[in-house]
Amino acid sequence: MHAVCKEHDILFVADEVITGFGRVGPLFACEEDDVVPDLMTTAKGLTSGYVPMGAVLMSDGVYNTIADRAGKAAVGHGYTYSAHPVSAAVGLACLDLYQNGLLENGRKAGHRLLQGLRALADHPLVGDVRGRGMLAAIELVTDKELKTPLPAEADAARRIFDRAWDNGLVIRAFAQGVLGYAPPLCCTDDDIDGIIERTKTTLDQTLEDNDVRAAMKG
Repeated sequence: MHAVCKEHDILFVADEVITGFGRVGPLFACEEDDVVPDLMTTAKGLTSGYVPMGAVLMSDGVYNTIADRAGKAAVGHGYTYSAHPVSAAVGLACLDLYQNGLLENGRKAGHRLLQGLRALADHPLVGDVRGRGMLAAIELVTDKELKTPLPAEADAARRIFDRAWDNGLVIRAFAQGVLGYAPPLCCTDDDIDGIIERTKTTLDQTLEDNDVRAAMKG
């Protein structure tokens, strides 16, 4: 997509609100994909969610186009809370943590997370395990070959979320049994192992539900 945009002189915007600041490994996901966007949106990890803050980064080409047209005049762009000193201070503190070990820890933890989740691929309910860094998902199915999702009437999202919560596991449970993982980059090996163990417990409990067992192939 980036190559096509570049070929036709179309600005390419990378949304790194979720993937930025080490969530998928590097500081920004586009780095690993060797993509230099014209504009990039960021938030979330910029302050680790402690205070509200977002930022739009731009390439030299975009910046110079604006600056050249503006001349000596100020570029009138901003919001009520732009450059908020508390948010800026938190952002700087987070950047310091990223640069002094947190990114590397996130890479290691992400590798362990995906390795652990993929070890659950043989579970009767698991149809797919996918992810990148500390962003992952397990897709639950009743038929591994056809990738048949859990029946809608099973209300899988609510059931699995509640069950995981009771097991001490915080996940996002999407419709028909897709489990989303986005643990913090500061996780230790024990933290990751606990996520895997509690996931398996939750899967085993769900497999024992009568309606789920009835829907399973064979």
